[in-house]
Amino acid sequence: MIGLKTPLAVISDLYGLGVQFRNGLYSSGLRRVHRLKRPVISVGNLTLGGTGKTPTVIALGRLLQEEGCLISVLLRGYKGENTGGPLLVSDGQSLLASSQLAGDEAMVIVKNLPRAIVAVGKDRPRAGLYVEDRFSVGVHLLDDGFQHLGLHRDLNLLLVDATDPFGGDHPPPLGRLRESLEGMGRADALLLTRCQPGREYELVIERVRRFKPAIPCFRVGQRSAISSSEGLSLAGLEGRTVLAFAGIGNPAQFFDALETEGLKLAGTLSFPDHHRYSARDVSRIKERCREQGVETVVTTEKDVENFDPSALDPLKLIVVKVTFVFEDVVGIRRILLNTVGLPVS
Repeated sequence: MIGLKTPLAVISDLYGLGVQFRNGLYSSGLRRVHRLKRPVISVGNLTLGGTGKTPTVIALGRLLQEEGCLISVLLRGYKGENTGGPLLVSDGQSLLASSQLAGDEAMVIVKNLPRAIVAVGKDRPRAGLYVEDRFSVGVHLLDDGFQHLGLHRDLNLLLVDATDPFGGDHPPPLGRLRESLEGMGRADALLLTRCQPGREYELVIERVRRFKPAIPCFRVGQRSAISSSEGLSLAGLEGRTVLAFAGIGNPAQFFDALETEGLKLAGTLSFPDHHRYSARDVSRIKERCREQGVETVVTTEKDVENFDPSALDPLKLIVVKVTFVFEDVVGIRRILLNTVGLPVS
């Protein structure tokens, strides 16, 4: 019969209604929203999969540190084994927990923001209070916080991936939306990630502004570099044939970026996001390399936190680090400083 929905469409609708009901509990006051003493800057998205939250947190953290802020980063610690209360991963001087316990994203943030206080915990308000009781932080960065409505945020930054902005326009299983696009109305600013020079994104921005007119929009570019002490560069690998593997939210984007840099991909292997590599996985990677006659493998800095790199010997392992660069640094710095109450020069 015309008009009947498929089972997948029904499930998608129910998913969306469930999220809408949950959000309504917070907006109506039926669920408590906790406040921390220091300002909270949330970094999050509307879609499942990678929009670049971790490199965005790192880029924002560096800007704040340049202004003399002692920052804390609060994470869920996804796929980490910590199931208790808040876990302090870094006190701004030393690494205090393992990737297995804290999760891969926490490790990447600690290594890229070595002076930051980093804590993981399912209960982010509790983790924030834990940090404030021990450190004189100036601001909290809430990683993956757009749907974490139980914690008040002073600045709500919404990330939209320019390469795949709206997740198919539906919740799972029809699409990848965590919530409906109306949720964009909660954002204070839009960060359009993975923008490429010379391309126009006005249609994406226009669609966002249907839900939040005049929202400030900042374009964010992406740079890739080798995380290595050997002084290598991606440009130096141009033309080399490699096998690439990744267990991240958007592995296809990573593979495309490698080809853009001039690497020749003999093959690719995709794993689930935050995947912890088993001995069987490593054997599979090695076997693919033998089949293709490849001696070099390439992966991300997040992935390398989830296996022992020596297990890939004698293959040469190249770890790629992604850095986000704000097109309008002055504008994003202004909005950050206004949030933390620092003078804007």
